[in-house]
Amino acid sequence: MQTSEDTIMLSALKQDNKLEAYRYFFLKYYKPLCLKACQMLGNVEQAKEEVQQLFIEVWLDRTYRKIAHSPGGFFYQLLYERCLSVKQQQVTTATACLPCKTGPALIPKPLPHPLAVLLDS
Repeated sequence: MQTSEDTIMLSALKQDNKLEAYRYFFLKYYKPLCLKACQMLGNVEQAKEEVQQLFIEVWLDRTYRKIAHSPGGFFYQLLYERCLSVKQQQVTTATACLPCKTGPALIPKPLPHPLAVLLDS
């Protein structure tokens, strides 16, 4: 839900690139976004990192100029897409070698005959 304060801050942000206005949105949405990211990613530290990176990228790219209605909805949608992308990367990486996660497994070969005799004794 967009409040009148959100409207004022969004206007200040779009017109003057006011860092104070962006700080307002960061302080308002940081914790709820971290909670959402943690629910999606299952890792508190990674969730915090993704939310912080999101706010940095939106500021640097000035993506906030695309906010039409709800700043909260805008940030939640960006975060949702970001977390889906992270999860997809995790799935892709995990399927490389599920048992050991270190690379291709080595196939055991029989020991040469003299070495096998030494190990048996």
